[in-house]
Amino acid sequence: MTHIAIVGTGQTEHARRRTDVSQAGLAREAAVEALADAGLTMDDIDSVVVASGPAMFGAVNQPEKWLVDALGARFKPLVRITSGGGTGLAGALAAINQIKAGAARRVLVVAYDKLSEGALQASISTLYDPFWGREFAVGIMGFSAAYWHARIKKLGHTEEAAAMVAVKNRKNAMANPKAHVKKEVTVEEVLASRPLCWPIKILDVPPISDGACAVILAAEGDAESITDTPAWIQGMAYYCEADNAPDRSMLQSEPLQIAAASVYRAAGITNPYRQFDVAELQEPYTCFELSYYEGLGLCPEGGAAELIASGETGMGGEIPVNPSGGCMGANPIGATALIRLAEAAMQVTGKAGAHQVPDAGRALVQAGGGWANLRGVAVVGAEKGLGR
Repeated sequence: MTHIAIVGTGQTEHARRRTDVSQAGLAREAAVEALADAGLTMDDIDSVVVASGPAMFGAVNQPEKWLVDALGARFKPLVRITSGGGTGLAGALAAINQIKAGAARRVLVVAYDKLSEGALQASISTLYDPFWGREFAVGIMGFSAAYWHARIKKLGHTEEAAAMVAVKNRKNAMANPKAHVKKEVTVEEVLASRPLCWPIKILDVPPISDGACAVILAAEGDAESITDTPAWIQGMAYYCEADNAPDRSMLQSEPLQIAAASVYRAAGITNPYRQFDVAELQEPYTCFELSYYEGLGLCPEGGAAELIASGETGMGGEIPVNPSGGCMGANPIGATALIRLAEAAMQVTGKAGAHQVPDAGRALVQAGGGWANLRGVAVVGAEKGLGR
């Protein structure tokens, strides 16, 4: 067992449609940037993890085979991970487990999706159990709308509160050179935008993006020799529940709470609101960021609307959330979770540029797949911390 750190990160410029590059080329862009950031070559990499969304997202079956040559990974161990929106974080966890097991010391994780080339809606509509789940023809949006609706009166997760999330994250994306969408909005514009599945409106929804992200994870000893500023993984966990659990809570994701409790124990977190300097949360719709505030212990149950209204999750607040712009800035689904981890690493190493949070020493990461049933949490710090 050893401490593990992120020693290099890379991202493409995210866009609605990257016609200038293939899926393999998109993944290569991110990998080349991560290797350059770490000062390494593929000869220095022991193993590769490819993370991408369901095959229909990119209309390529077993895309990891296509990526071998593009990544320079020939004759190296390579495995593909897929887990919906949480795919990137699940890929990073797979890499961490390889290092912990002693199978590798330096692992490249590459996550990507080229959603402009696939059948996104058809894929989402066939993700669920064919008997219990597929009658919701709008796929995840229908589930998410029901989830949000259950919390509006009970917890005060109003349309106005969710609109504030859109305003904050889209404003933050303006400072992120990699972001796909760079357009500020107002609360009034969000509330007046076209309804999709009430209470979800079009400005509550992130864009559909082509993009890729890569990180290099290294074991203690190697990490310090590679960079003077490693971003240490102080804890990471990924939990699930049954897709159609009849006793599922409509107020909070229980896998999220379990994952957070596990990671907080590993990292010595007892007061999340005070102990984190920044957070990168994967918000597939604005309403989810509100529920994550509560599930992650950044505020008490029913306190999310007050927290977003206070401005404390904005830049300059007590705990800025999604200084990168989050999913509202870019949403290449298979890469989105790894982007959250990479952005957290950039924050604690002071490499986030125009969206850097001053003196950020510890970052919280959340990501997940499915509408609520797969949830992951990670803690990244400038110091090794307790986590192993």
